[in-house]
Amino acid sequence: MRFLLLILFAAIAGYSAFLVGQIEPGNYVKIYAGSYLIELNLLSFILLVIASVLVLYFSIRLFRMAWKAPKSFSTWRLSSNKKKASKALGAGYLSLIKGDWRSAEKSLIAKSDSSSIPYVNYLAAAQAAQEQGRMSQRDDYLNLAFKAAPKERLAIGLIKARLHQSAGQYEQAEATLEDISDIGQKNAQYTAMLMQTYEHTGQWAKANGLLAAARKQAALPNDTLEQIANQAYSSALNDATEKAKAWKSMPRDQRKRTDNILVYASYLVNNGEAVAAEKLIRTTLKNDWSDQLVHLYGSLVNDKPAKLRRTVEGWLMARPESAELNLAAGQLSLQEKDLDKAKEYLQKAIELDQLPKAYSLLGEAFEATNDSAKALQLYRSGMMNLANSNEGTLIAASDVFEGELVEPAKT
Repeated sequence: MRFLLLILFAAIAGYSAFLVGQIEPGNYVKIYAGSYLIELNLLSFILLVIASVLVLYFSIRLFRMAWKAPKSFSTWRLSSNKKKASKALGAGYLSLIKGDWRSAEKSLIAKSDSSSIPYVNYLAAAQAAQEQGRMSQRDDYLNLAFKAAPKERLAIGLIKARLHQSAGQYEQAEATLEDISDIGQKNAQYTAMLMQTYEHTGQWAKANGLLAAARKQAALPNDTLEQIANQAYSSALNDATEKAKAWKSMPRDQRKRTDNILVYASYLVNNGEAVAAEKLIRTTLKNDWSDQLVHLYGSLVNDKPAKLRRTVEGWLMARPESAELNLAAGQLSLQEKDLDKAKEYLQKAIELDQLPKAYSLLGEAFEATNDSAKALQLYRSGMMNLANSNEGTLIAASDVFEGELVEPAKT
């Protein structure tokens, strides 16, 4: 419309300029309107036409502005509210980062209705509410976020589960993750959070079943996944009613881990299979040293304890300052009834690490030689060390013997 008016105005102006040079004083224009006659000279007529066009143009423009005024005002108001909402969202997140939870929540909710992404406001407000311990309000914000963006079900569900985890509500976190399992199974973050939930709730069988997917998606660092796998298999072995079957079903690398070997070897010992336990422990200690396995080795009941003691003495040549090896050698010497040798090794174990069991066994050795006073003193010291071990207050060997050391066995 504006373009057409400009063309018309230009045409009239051009034509008028062309005629200006031909205008004579006597030329005039007559306009008949009913019974009225209007006479104008040609120049005045041209100026009247130009003025009329201008008045018509500006009248049409003013009408259009008046017609569009409500819509323009609404658009301006909406744009203004969006700017304020964006500013409030930024201020809310800054307060959230600073830990000003109350201010963050207030800013995030203030203009959430005008926000182009209101669910982001509600999710951030949910975190601020949780930090203030207002769990009910947190859940209300999470529901508002879902209503504002039902298509963002996965993102909202993950954040909801994360909030449950950070609050220590792992059962609720698991329930939330199960609700979005249909759309989250291929998401690495979903798998990582589900794995962490199983880890904290001790559901190792489920964690073990999720390991393949977690490795494929690189959901967690390899070291973390390896730790979870180790815990899963160890827990499965500990909880198994048929440990022999569970042991055989474990991967080879898990059967080489000393903590699993300790569980299975203890099972063998408790079930009268000391020979198999001894072989398993001895084979393991060739490559992976473990004081716990040494401790178990020393407690083996065998019809040939001298053979086991000589094996321990062979290890002692490489590790003479090992308290557990000295304890094992002393315990096996007791089985042989070689009290002098037992006293020698047990006293050394006490000197190295004040092991409560070494006190007890050394007390047995003195009791066997009818030295009841010394035996009683050792029993009491062992009990006191056991009670105080958590506080790090141990009784030294010199305090027990009061400077009188047991003479080494003569060979």
